[in-house]
Amino acid sequence: MKKWSKIIAIPLSILGVLLTFPGVVFANVSENVNAWANAPAMRGLDSVDLKSTILQAFSRSPSVTQQAYQLGIGQAQIREAQSAWYPQVGLTANTGNSTQQDFSNSLNNAAAYGLTLSQLVYDFGKTNANVSQQKSTQESYRYKLLATMSDVAEQTATAYLDVLKYQDLTRTVEENIRALEDVRRMSSLRADAGLSTRSDVLQAQSRISGMRSTLKQYQASLSAAKAQLESLTGVKAKYYQPFTASDFDNPVVPENIDYSKIPTVLFAQTQQESASYEVSKAKSDYLPTLSLQASRTRYETNNNPYWNNQIQLHVDAPLYQGGAVSARVSQAEGRKNIAATLVDQAKLDILQKASVAYANWAGAEGQVQASAAQLQDSIRSRDVYKSEYKLNQRTLNDLLSVEQDVFQAEFSQVSAKYDSWYSLINYTTAVNNLLPQLGISQGEKQSLPDLK
Repeated sequence: MKKWSKIIAIPLSILGVLLTFPGVVFANVSENVNAWANAPAMRGLDSVDLKSTILQAFSRSPSVTQQAYQLGIGQAQIREAQSAWYPQVGLTANTGNSTQQDFSNSLNNAAAYGLTLSQLVYDFGKTNANVSQQKSTQESYRYKLLATMSDVAEQTATAYLDVLKYQDLTRTVEENIRALEDVRRMSSLRADAGLSTRSDVLQAQSRISGMRSTLKQYQASLSAAKAQLESLTGVKAKYYQPFTASDFDNPVVPENIDYSKIPTVLFAQTQQESASYEVSKAKSDYLPTLSLQASRTRYETNNNPYWNNQIQLHVDAPLYQGGAVSARVSQAEGRKNIAATLVDQAKLDILQKASVAYANWAGAEGQVQASAAQLQDSIRSRDVYKSEYKLNQRTLNDLLSVEQDVFQAEFSQVSAKYDSWYSLINYTTAVNNLLPQLGISQGEKQSLPDLK
């Protein structure tokens, strides 16, 4: 029994971490009868990074907590199946007139009470198959918890990148506005000196107004991204630390994916094993069950109360049940066949997600390099155009056009960079590498993540 006590400690310890992880609390339940309707609590932090944000999301996510509880239920199901091997003790009692025909009616009684004992001797694999099935089911709960954590981590990481992305895009627009303001000042000085018309100043101001409208859009998107992340984590942060792509391994060709380490595949595999044990358990119903039954009963008779002692070897052998056993076997074999297809389906889903993410990552990486070269060319062109504009060799439209080219190159570079990072997160999630590469260790044999 020591072995099982160690296993049951796992979900309980995880639940303890989930509910008490520093920095995240749920709304306090007050004396108010409607306290259950209180909004989830929020708290502020000066700074967060991607790892701490994901840990905060774990402790806040109801789906993770639910799966952790389900893991504890699975352990209880194992103990229930194992209990068939232990003695079954019961107390019996009844009252009321009972007549047994004998010569003197001396066995008539008004009450009876006693103890019963039943001990399973051998059931031709029924109990063993049931225990093995529950163990497989409990393991499937473990992999389901890991898969749920992986999904929550991916969702949180994507939301975190959304915040960083709109921060960078907002800064890009602000830089473009400052550059356009420099152009407006130059055109204003030239107009004051009589070297150009006032229409140049108005044209530059119009372009600035347009970019300020764009800035408001990105600021609104940034606020929405922060609200989404705060909802997932329960934390309002003043500063979001940069994402470091170098902490992650570059994706490998999808054909080299190791499916034996991916929770969704392992979940389907354990479901298949559980279905196999269900078939064995159903087939064992054809065979008898042997048990030792004993009882000691006290009869309160009218004349002479007495004890009745009984020890018997009980045999329960089904001879004919109208085809019920055969039907159960057929159902179990059908579920086993379905479970086998779920393993293939899980692998295909992972291959599809990983292949798409790999292609997107490779394409985004190429776009990052191309946009970087485009940005350098645009900046050099802008410097030349400014000099020529001052010498009256370029028009204001030329200068505004090259400023638009610089902004577009910076925008493309930011977008491509984050497209690469989104794809990297999607790929590492698909192959179950996101948590380990963030330093959230899963240990050996797919043990639960260490959230400390």
